[in-house]
Amino acid sequence: MPHLHFSYSPNYFSIEDIVLQDVRVSCKFEVAVPKLGMLDQSADDENLKQGSKVELPFWMVPTLHAKKIVTLEIPRHYKVNYRQILQADSIVVDLHKWGPYFYDLGLHVANLELKDSLDIKRSLVETLRNRLRQIMDMSQHSTHHETVHIIANLDELERKLFGVGQLSYRSYKEWVRRESSKINTATLVASHRKRKFAEVTV
Repeated sequence: MPHLHFSYSPNYFSIEDIVLQDVRVSCKFEVAVPKLGMLDQSADDENLKQGSKVELPFWMVPTLHAKKIVTLEIPRHYKVNYRQILQADSIVVDLHKWGPYFYDLGLHVANLELKDSLDIKRSLVETLRNRLRQIMDMSQHSTHHETVHIIANLDELERKLFGVGQLSYRSYKEWVRRESSKINTATLVASHRKRKFAEVTV
């Protein structure tokens, strides 16, 4: 069964967490930082000046933001105009194009306690709730060819939910056909019997 274990705080052992937090985001440095001028490719100074705007991998941001060294510029897909698009009709949006870890990165961003944090969280919850019914419906009534097309527009969390829906539906159909209650010979027992039979016939 697809795993649905997600962490919304940094998880050192999670490959997905490492990948999604490697996304580069725009930040404004609120203090001057010596010897880090190379981060700003448009500057010639060896020191990073106060007010410099630099793109950093997201995993660096929570600590720097908490110490008020940087201010995060909200990634564009979580800004108010994109939230309005989702509010209008989230079902038609290609979330995978917006970001393969749209929900997870969004919650990481919202947990920084920004001015828009509450609105971002509400938007994420509403978006998933609005799209979930269709995702579950499609997971149970789509052909293999349709599935490839459908999941192309889903973010990674939605793809996992889609997989869970497919597995649940297959299990239900097996139960209806009484296939789930059949007792089959274990592979180990079957091979043991074949070996015993071979010894007897020799």
